[in-house]
Amino acid sequence: MMKVEAITAGEIVKAVDGTLLAGNPETVIDNICIDSQEVKEGSLFVPIIGEKVDAHKFIAQVLDQGAAGVFMSHGDVTVTDRVHILVKDTVKALGDLSAWYRRKFQMPIVGITGSVGKTSTKEMIGAALETGFHIMKTAGNQNSQIGVPLTLFRLEKGQEMAVVEMGISEFGEMENLVRFAAPDVAVVTNIGEAHIAQFGKKENTMKEKLKIAMNFTEKQRIFLNGDDPLLRQAAGTMKCPVTLFGTSDGCDYRAENIHIEDGKNCFTLVYPGGQEDVVIQQLGLHNVLNAAVAIAVARYFGIEPESAKKGLRDYEGIPMRQQINHLSRGIKVIDDTYNASPASVKSGVDVLMQLDNPGRKIAVLGDILELGDVSRQCHYDTGLAIAEKRLDLIVTVGQEMKALAKAVIDSGEGIAVCSFDTNEEAIPWLLENISDGDAILVKGSRGMHEEEVVKALRGKFGIHF
Repeated sequence: MMKVEAITAGEIVKAVDGTLLAGNPETVIDNICIDSQEVKEGSLFVPIIGEKVDAHKFIAQVLDQGAAGVFMSHGDVTVTDRVHILVKDTVKALGDLSAWYRRKFQMPIVGITGSVGKTSTKEMIGAALETGFHIMKTAGNQNSQIGVPLTLFRLEKGQEMAVVEMGISEFGEMENLVRFAAPDVAVVTNIGEAHIAQFGKKENTMKEKLKIAMNFTEKQRIFLNGDDPLLRQAAGTMKCPVTLFGTSDGCDYRAENIHIEDGKNCFTLVYPGGQEDVVIQQLGLHNVLNAAVAIAVARYFGIEPESAKKGLRDYEGIPMRQQINHLSRGIKVIDDTYNASPASVKSGVDVLMQLDNPGRKIAVLGDILELGDVSRQCHYDTGLAIAEKRLDLIVTVGQEMKALAKAVIDSGEGIAVCSFDTNEEAIPWLLENISDGDAILVKGSRGMHEEEVVKALRGKFGIHF
């Protein structure tokens, strides 16, 4: 349920090119809802037709609960004195309404896309901008064709800008998100294998992601990861000004002298006209890049790096995204179970290798899903890449991960490998074989539920501090 600035049913009908079948056009709507259980008085209920459930079946129920009105693409009017708006497609109507609603606010919007790292980048950009502005940002990872509209409905008077995560998995989706959000500044984190089954190759992925700036002019700007070869090459083709961030030569915002102090990431950010020493709590090179672009975006909006870095220093991170759990007996567990891609598995291993612990380095890895026909090859290539890190033990869970396990064995690095089909099989073995001082990365796609492994480890060894 998203509370909105009050709008009338008549305004909504015009915004979505719908037909008012019943109800008073002067009816005031003050929140938008897609979950029937969250409906209250003043709600406009938007029934989504899913793979298993058509939420139109809840229309009578939500009107009985006090909803002020509903969208509907089929069916009959249930309560004649309540607003019923007929539309061709309820998801499209939700997006159309969000596009209209967004234009009620003149605030700039920073749009963030990329194959991996969108949510953590969004959070860090938000932390930097909050040192100077009252902002709104995407909650969690609501970055889809439904999530972006719901995010935009959170815009309200008093906010000065917004940071909106924009994720795509199919051709043509970015055009919709751009129409909804109309971003003024864009950030592209990287181009990886995520959704490669849908896009076919990285070049196609990049082309779709870069459409985030499809309407940009000389007055707008896109921030690109200068360490990503495809984005580096694309920078010269953009029609709007480009700022590169990264660690390589030629980046406008360049991180140097990256090192760990007291368990924190430290680096020097060199930027046009100066440099600044930065400290963040999150480990891993990808988080250094996140911090670099966060400071770059903040400076674009007039916040100097000296101020922006204070917001980053206090930022604590996102649950289930490389959160370090300190357990008893000196055991450390990196909970990175929210999702997985080949690139994020590699970055997770990098963080594992940075931990200071007296015991072994162990990676527990569940299947990377949604890789389509290239899944086996992607898993195998990821295995070869992480084998170079010389971990002590890799534990795989799932059928796809068997290709990664084979690659680690084929590498000849001598890393111990254990493979299991399910978490239920892997957990007892782990609980029996974890030793004092071990550091363990737990990672996998959302559908693999690798958080079950973290829960079991915390259950046995407990939180130390």
